[in-house]
Amino acid sequence: MYTVESVMKKPVVRIPATATVAEAIHRMHERGISSILVEPQVAGGPYGIMTKRDVLSKVVAPGKDPDRLRVADLMSSPVITVPPSTSLRECSALMLEKDIRRILVARGTEIVGIVSDTDIFSAVEERGWGPTF
Repeated sequence: MYTVESVMKKPVVRIPATATVAEAIHRMHERGISSILVEPQVAGGPYGIMTKRDVLSKVVAPGKDPDRLRVADLMSSPVITVPPSTSLRECSALMLEKDIRRILVARGTEIVGIVSDTDIFSAVEERGWGPTF
């Protein structure tokens, strides 16, 4: 059985919630990623995530200025996490249930990776589901 740990991307690229959307876009472009983890606004608070889709729907389409918006204004929070031992099948089912395309991998309260629907699709296409479901 393949787990999310075997396909997750790490380390997860992070940005403070107070950063501008323009800064986040630049960091995402620099790293070639389509989402970025947003640090909690207060110690012990929830993480968030900002995606390219958020930028398109909340900044580009309505014609807003990314230099005047904060990442906290766009992010989805709290994020949904799974432990590294979660099977790809379980992860896929949860992503469909929650209507999300990415899920964060956490060991306790520490975010250790991120898995996208594309990561799962590629793994299944290359290797199948694994020896057991």
